[in-house]
Amino acid sequence: MQLEDYFLFISEDDISIKGHRIGIDNVLFYFLEGYTPEEIKAVYPDLSLEKIYATITYYLQNKKDIDAYLF
Repeated sequence: MQLEDYFLFISEDDISIKGHRIGIDNVLFYFLEGYTPEEIKAVYPDLSLEKIYATITYYLQNKKDIDAYLF
């Protein structure tokens, strides 16, 4: 499975996690605030740790583009 398979690219400025109405920006907000994946799971109990880790990994591999998306 490719990392991109975890996400729904709705538009240039709207990326959500497949199967959820949660945008990657929501997960990354907590990650950038210093939350661990397990702590993020406590905030979003319906998200699997796999999807949380996939979101963080996607961010780290595409930091420049995702930073532009976030900020």
